[in-house]
Amino acid sequence: MGINTYPRYNVIMDLTQTKLTRSEWNSIEIPTSKKELDIIQMICKGYGNVNITQNNTQSLLHYLKITPSDVIHDYVFCTYLQKTLQDLDKKHQIQYKTEKYKKNKMKKADIIRFTNTDKQLPAHKKSIFEFVIIEHLTKMLTEYNKDRIMWHQYYYTIYTLMSYNIVDVNPLFSRKIQEILVRMKDEISTSELVKMGHTLIEKNPDLLKYADIQLYNHQKELFTICKQKGPKLISYIAPTGTGKTMSPLGLSENHKVIFVCAARHVGLALAKAAISNEKKVAFAFGCNTADDIRLHYFAATDYVRHRRSGMIAKVDNSVGDKVEIMICDIKSYLCAMYYMMAFNKKEEIIMYWDEPTISMDYAEHEIHPIIHNNWKENLIPNIVLSSATLPHPDEMQDTLADFHSRFTGADTHSIVSFDCKKTIPIINKAGFVEMPHYICKTYEDLCDVVAHCERNKTLLRYIDLDEAIKVIMFMNEYDYITKPQLTIERYFPDIEMVNMSNIKQYYLKLLKNIHPASWRDLSEELDAERSVRYDSSVYVVTQDSRTLTDGPTIFLADDVNKVANFCIHCANIPDRVEKDIMGVIEFNNSLNGKIGNMQRSLEDGTRKDEEKDKKMAEGRVAPAMKQLMNKIKELQTCVKNVELNPLFIPNKIEHLERYTRLKCKNYGAPFTCDITEEVVEKIMLINDVDTKWKLLLLMGIGVFATHNSADYMEIMKELAQKQKLFMIIASSDFIYGTNYQFCHSYIGKDLGYMSQEKCIQAMGRVGRTNLQHDYTIRFRDDSLIYNLFHNEENKPEVRNMNTLLNS
Repeated sequence: MGINTYPRYNVIMDLTQTKLTRSEWNSIEIPTSKKELDIIQMICKGYGNVNITQNNTQSLLHYLKITPSDVIHDYVFCTYLQKTLQDLDKKHQIQYKTEKYKKNKMKKADIIRFTNTDKQLPAHKKSIFEFVIIEHLTKMLTEYNKDRIMWHQYYYTIYTLMSYNIVDVNPLFSRKIQEILVRMKDEISTSELVKMGHTLIEKNPDLLKYADIQLYNHQKELFTICKQKGPKLISYIAPTGTGKTMSPLGLSENHKVIFVCAARHVGLALAKAAISNEKKVAFAFGCNTADDIRLHYFAATDYVRHRRSGMIAKVDNSVGDKVEIMICDIKSYLCAMYYMMAFNKKEEIIMYWDEPTISMDYAEHEIHPIIHNNWKENLIPNIVLSSATLPHPDEMQDTLADFHSRFTGADTHSIVSFDCKKTIPIINKAGFVEMPHYICKTYEDLCDVVAHCERNKTLLRYIDLDEAIKVIMFMNEYDYITKPQLTIERYFPDIEMVNMSNIKQYYLKLLKNIHPASWRDLSEELDAERSVRYDSSVYVVTQDSRTLTDGPTIFLADDVNKVANFCIHCANIPDRVEKDIMGVIEFNNSLNGKIGNMQRSLEDGTRKDEEKDKKMAEGRVAPAMKQLMNKIKELQTCVKNVELNPLFIPNKIEHLERYTRLKCKNYGAPFTCDITEEVVEKIMLINDVDTKWKLLLLMGIGVFATHNSADYMEIMKELAQKQKLFMIIASSDFIYGTNYQFCHSYIGKDLGYMSQEKCIQAMGRVGRTNLQHDYTIRFRDDSLIYNLFHNEENKPEVRNMNTLLNS
């Protein structure tokens, strides 16, 4: 098996540079959730204070809604918490010393207020921090007294949770818990903690559920660098799903930002977040001149209000002195640049280019000349190149040298970060978890792979924690450790060292330091212990759907039609049922054609009337047009409802009973779709989409591909955003532009030509949430996995970036 070379692709990525549609404009006005808004506001505040920390976990005092004081804290502890600790002392002898409280210290009014909330308290205990700790403490002491090693897990959980910054947590309670932890700490074995790391860390939901909200380290570094004066080029490398796209929100607190994105979906996500926080935003999409730039209402200086409603009716888009963030596509960058420079000093502006590697893996692309011209004509002296797969600075010497030659006194900075809070295992074609030690047949190859992983630490998230721990324990137990300082007890001297990132890096360090003569024996031993994760996983709509748990799946392939046909074929829908459904769909298609013709006639007949929308709503139109409107409504009521038997909808109860019986219990909660009748009706009314895609929707499967049906794509985007689809089949065009939440991904065998960087981007579609679900990335071509863990020479992205980003 060798490293592939990458020819020019047969399928060219669609990077259409067009103006925003009405539906896209409407989408950015949809408010974000409170949780998202809290994070957005934290990022903005974080520019001024990079160490900002928030935690929304409810403490007991916070729940009681009482202003804190020493007297109040004492009363709360003695009234609500102490008795439980006393009971635990009686049962488990934890050397607890009772705190005494003087009742005359409390005001009678405060006591009455406490009494009023007492009745509701039991129903809320599971979400109140102090009671969460007590629950874990009770379990820990029970396991400890039964001499079960599981007490380590509860100790680790309590230890970690107590380090979080919970507002107004009871100080007496904290002190008592810390005293218990200190007394038991010497009995903790870090070796046992590492051994149970899979359940201790990866399958421990409370670690993330109650965690502090704070900036990522890469955001802290970015904000700090951008405060420095003078021209600067920043290489900003951090994994997908770790907030890179939201970083401009913080930068806009003290700079004007031009956010350049080839994938407009990403720009719209930033716009929605910015507008939710009342940032002043402008848009340059599909611009030929600055006259094509559009301001959001918040950014408008000159405007005309509607004389009746008082709402802004018309904006003068030529006045952009309030704009904080300009969001533009690649084609429109120079228009956006000159527009922003008309109102701001260029030194105050940051050009933030999101995913500059898009299209760089092509030998030729229609957007390449535009990129080169943008770089050549650029006047902004502050540039951020942001991507999970950006070439390292030592690979971009030509670009860096060119930047220095154009901007006197310029500095270059490199931010390289990696996120290791979750594991997303790679599954090979045979259903096994793939790991660095499995793909290497020689010691030399192993050293190369380890060095590659250490240089590209974003790969750590794709190293399976459980598999890594098996290797760690095996090497420690059977004397494969070559240096005393690398034994598990020496490497993890205390509990603070035990986390997912350190465990995975320890795994790599052990592999790197194994004696060369021992590698063959170790490899054979590990191979002999290897077990299959999934006996089968390719039949996604039938017997293997049960393995797709917790959330939606994305199936990436160049030929989406082939995958779609495979899904329909495997579903094995009886001919009679399929014929009936297709008959209904064809009937609706015919009806849609008639409705479409009538709507065009109605549009033509009312085209000259500027107040047509209002008149039509009030019924004040010409008799002929009114008759046409009634006919359209009449035909719309004739649309036939269509539904599919749950037997053929992946992971519905009837489907699971048919294909899996009780087997699904081995894989957690199988995920299924939630498609309403209203959505089905909307899809059935679209006549410019393939009939089989409508059938797939009934199965909970959407298709993202380059085609002419904007209506279909808008509905699919909404369903994907709300996680209503079981699976999305997407062409490679959507690798960069799909920022939805997926738990599983298939990478089709026809994507075997992908470069290493594009492969990592494809993998980045999975695990973008802060939740600890079961994630997988399932490759249909094992050669891609081999390429992923080996250094790729003559990378197309490196070659193109040094050529195009060079004046």
